[in-house]
Amino acid sequence: MSTLERTNAPAATGANVGDQPRDGSTTTVPNTPRRLRAVPENVTAGEITALRAEMQVTALRVDDWPAYGSPAWLQLDPKDPRVYTATLEAAELYRRGEAERQRLEDLADSDPVAWWREITADANAYAARQGHAIARMRTAAEIRVARDNANNRPPHQLRATPGWPPIAIPGQPGRYLTPGQEKSA
Repeated sequence: MSTLERTNAPAATGANVGDQPRDGSTTTVPNTPRRLRAVPENVTAGEITALRAEMQVTALRVDDWPAYGSPAWLQLDPKDPRVYTATLEAAELYRRGEAERQRLEDLADSDPVAWWREITADANAYAARQGHAIARMRTAAEIRVARDNANNRPPHQLRATPGWPPIAIPGQPGRYLTPGQEKSA
């Protein structure tokens, strides 16, 4: 029997005499043993803590609260249940973060390859999703070559067309290219 399933041992003489009503009916004061709710064997302390925090928030009947430490939280009356709810939420987030940090530290100590696989899983998944888009992108070297080729095109070969006027040859004032000439500029 686990410690959570134990019952309180009943008093040897029963309930206190002063607690019992005089008409002989039973008392409403819980002096009788009370069993705690059974807890499954494979549940962790963190899971029980999370459930307890959720039950406390539910019991307070609070649906909305400001973030812990925010100006809105600081302006609340200290007796406002939202103060406790925000504090409880912050504590639970911290507990979960610390539990995850400890789990990763233990994994790094026991299986560094699995630890590396786990901490890089999101980056690997993102890279896999972006791989096709990245493969289509031109590299800096390809962009540089394209820019250089655009600025350094081979010279245009001048050709005179029959029926059109002669073409002035650039850089050679007074010289023209006419149809039938073999020379090109």
